[in-house]
Order: sequence, then C-alpha cells, then structure tokens
Amino acid sequence: MENRFMNMLLRLGWNLLFRVFTLLLIGIFSACYLGEERESKPKKPPTPPLEQLAVSLSERGLYFHPERLVVLTFLDNEGKKSPYGEILAEKLTTELVKKDRYLVLDRLANQKVLKEAGLSLDSPTDTATLRKIGEVLKLDVIITGIVTPYQDGVFVNTRLIEIKTGLILKADEVYVRIDG
Repeated sequence: MENRFMNMLLRLGWNLLFRVFTLLLIGIFSACYLGEERESKPKKPPTPPLEQLAVSLSERGLYFHPERLVVLTFLDNEGKKSPYGEILAEKLTTELVKKDRYLVLDRLANQKVLKEAGLSLDSPTDTATLRKIGEVLKLDVIITGIVTPYQDGVFVNTRLIEIKTGLILKADEVYVRIDG
C-alpha cells in the first residue's frame, strides 16, 4: 500500500510538473505573441503639404484633361509677390512633375519668353493677363496661388484655372510650416 501511495505521489508530481511546464511555455509564447500585437506598426510618414496640393490638383476629372500648364509665382492677399511665392511655386512645380499628370512647363526657362511679351510669372492674376500668358506659352491651364502668413507658417491657397474660360477647375489649401 505504501508503494502504491508512493507511485501515485510520483505520478502526481510528474503530472503537476508537466502541467506547470506546459503553462509556463504557453505563457511565454502568448506573451511573445501578444507583445508583437501590442507593438505599433510603422506609421506612414505624413505627406508633405505641397505634395498634398500636387496630388489634389492632379486628380483626374471626368470631363477635363489638360495637357500643358505652368505654376505662377504665388502672391499675397494684396496681389503682390509673396516673400515665399517663388519657392512655393517652384516646389509645387516639382511635385506636379512627379505626379506625371500634366506637361508642366519650367518656370525659369519660360520667363524670357514671357518677358519679351511684356508678361511675367509674377503677373497679377486677372483673367486678361492669364489669357495672355496662356496664349504666349500655349497653355491649357494655369495654377495660381495666394500665400497668407499665419503663426509659424503660411496657408497656401491654389487654383487650377482653365485658360479659355477663366473657370476654376480645382482649388485646394494647405498649411506649410516655415522654419525660421
């Protein structure tokens, strides 16, 4: 009887040891698995504001498929050249070219042609002037922009304007932080 009792205790000991070991392994594996789940996936970096504008202005419309465009120098609220107007227009030009949606004319290369016609990329954005720029450069659309300072950056409002009609086909706005 004593021998049987010892065998039973021995079996219970091994059984208990096996269960503890199994629970320990399950605990380790589940902790590893749950730990992976808790880790956040790498976040996609936010899209830079001027790239957002380029994407928005490049989205294909149902009825309109322009071929040629140029980005004018962005102006301030009073219609004067903004201190950030040229650099923002250049950066937007680059982003538009990357989107491969339009035939984008180089701003610097076309300044001479415009100057000979008495125009410039810094011209006011009245309809008559936009038409003249469009005729000289054989454009379908023009992108204009207004830069408004706000806190530690600027709001950039852009418009995609059809040359023939003067209609605004698309418009968008982003906030660009200016490190200064």
